[in-house]
Amino acid sequence: MSKSTTNSNPDCDCSTGDCRPSRRQFFSRGAQSIAAIGVAVQSSATARASRLKPSGWLPTGLGQTRDMTAADGLVYVAGDSAVAVLKPGGEPVRRMEFAEAPRCIAVAKRRLVVGLRDRVLICDLDGETQAESKRLAKGAALTSLAVAENGTIFAADGGSSSIWRISPDGEVLDRLAGGKGGRFAVPKSFFPITWADGGLVVAHPGRHRVERYDADGELLARWGKRSRGLTGFSGCCNPVSVAVTDSGEFVTAERGQPRIKLFGKDGKFRSVIAGPEAFDAEEHEQVDTDAELVTCQNGGIEVGLLGDQIVALDHTTASFRLFDLA
Repeated sequence: MSKSTTNSNPDCDCSTGDCRPSRRQFFSRGAQSIAAIGVAVQSSATARASRLKPSGWLPTGLGQTRDMTAADGLVYVAGDSAVAVLKPGGEPVRRMEFAEAPRCIAVAKRRLVVGLRDRVLICDLDGETQAESKRLAKGAALTSLAVAENGTIFAADGGSSSIWRISPDGEVLDRLAGGKGGRFAVPKSFFPITWADGGLVVAHPGRHRVERYDADGELLARWGKRSRGLTGFSGCCNPVSVAVTDSGEFVTAERGQPRIKLFGKDGKFRSVIAGPEAFDAEEHEQVDTDAELVTCQNGGIEVGLLGDQIVALDHTTASFRLFDLA
């Protein structure tokens, strides 16, 4: 007859095969496991935070940023449930809180225009609402705003792949559509527009080009192509932002392989303002790409102009930086 062997467990007095921890031991071990996971997560976060990052980027004070514009020597950033106003050196000026998360913004004629998910607020520069549009459409997802010289507001809607035209006092006038089937080929999160030289400038990410329309939505010009070279736009959906200089040149931003580039009035490539080395490359490696434009949601870069400098907002790090235009 064989002899039974009992292995002692240091945490209890029973054999290994019969060990049933007491209630105190059970919760003690659970707490130890949770603590270990917490240390691992904290170590990962600490390592990420301590990773060497490109210099020159300034924090916005927001957790998640969605849009940016520059006006009157200041930088306006929409994110979380607020619009933060900062000096070009990063010093905070004021922060305006909203009941709903602002998704896009524009500043013109001493007014702050705020795009929520499905409607537009017209505010003073302290964020006090003066007028409000009606709900634009079920499934609307506003991503960008532009304001014409006469105060007319254009609101790019990634949900309907069209652009709404709204009067200066918030009345919805009509909807502009472009491309095949009366829809722009855009991801839900990236549909950038701006107003310049008396016309609406639209970045058309799904077509890899930039287009110009008149105030009634008639196409006037377009340029751009899909290319891995610097003269075109790479990836599934680029460019994701556009700005126009006083001299009529175009500044564009691309996600995925992050770049800011300068194109002439004729759409011909001029130069690279900032290449991938200027950005946190590891953060941008995580961006979604999708040929059908459905899951392209993160990794955006916004560009604006302050005099002869470009303001760039990097959504992956919720920070901004100035680059020289020349």
